[in-house]
Amino acid sequence: MTTVVSNPDETPLISVVIPCYNSNKTIAQAITSVKEQSYKNIEIIVVDDGSTDDSLFKVQSEFPDIRVFSINNSGVSKARNIGVQEAQGEYIGFLDADDYWAPTKLEKQLNSMGSSLWSHTDSFYFGFDQDGTTKRSDLSELKGGNAFNALFIDNFITTSTVVISRSLFWDMGGFDESFEVLEDWKLWLTVAQRYPLAYVDEALAYYRVTPGSASRKARKVYPYHLKLIDTVSQQNSSTKQLTKANILQARLNSSIICSYIAESSHDKNFAVYCAIKAIKFAPASLVGYKRLLSVLISLLRTN
Repeated sequence: MTTVVSNPDETPLISVVIPCYNSNKTIAQAITSVKEQSYKNIEIIVVDDGSTDDSLFKVQSEFPDIRVFSINNSGVSKARNIGVQEAQGEYIGFLDADDYWAPTKLEKQLNSMGSSLWSHTDSFYFGFDQDGTTKRSDLSELKGGNAFNALFIDNFITTSTVVISRSLFWDMGGFDESFEVLEDWKLWLTVAQRYPLAYVDEALAYYRVTPGSASRKARKVYPYHLKLIDTVSQQNSSTKQLTKANILQARLNSSIICSYIAESSHDKNFAVYCAIKAIKFAPASLVGYKRLLSVLISLLRTN
């Protein structure tokens, strides 16, 4: 869908890229939420990443006016990059097929960007163990401006809230296709090193939590957390943007987060492992000890 307003020169085209893999139950809601945006100069690009269900058929039959591309299963980074390659817009908006937007998201976001070349918003969590009332900002302090150090310590950006200049996206290298997870955090850190981030302090996206969400697979995600922290630390050793305290805090946070994820996925042994790693990274902090004690008590109650 490319819906052009009466004076298209006054409003930039936003290309909304939706990667899709076996999302036949949710993709229609995602697409509909884009079509119902108050901001109208939009094109929608769906990239089907080798779905084995009828997602591709559903999109093509129910939304014949949008651009759809089908690729062999290659991962979400590849799917998003292909979507941006095919995009015509000045800006790119990312939306996962499990998520959806409030009707005023793009309008409010674009109006608030000013001279910034990228932006994010707050979001609601829903599905699985979430009732739709918890916001991302309830769990982390969300920021705008020069956000690199804060973002290094905590990946507070939800990808389905991001709008970014298409040229900036490519200047920063796009999504790293060698990363199975956390490819978004890696890119946002690269951008945040050089460009200020705009932030809309309103929950304008809805992030669906599922038991199989990549973000909930602690054993898979945790090594990538540590790898990314080490990589970015080494890259910034000469600029000294990051202090030793920043690096320790990032490792501590990642360990604690993955411990919680593991416990919520009933993998308590790995929850204990991550808590112990947190203690090793920051032995002077009580956070790791409290997390370990909590997991051990939970283990005793279930045995």
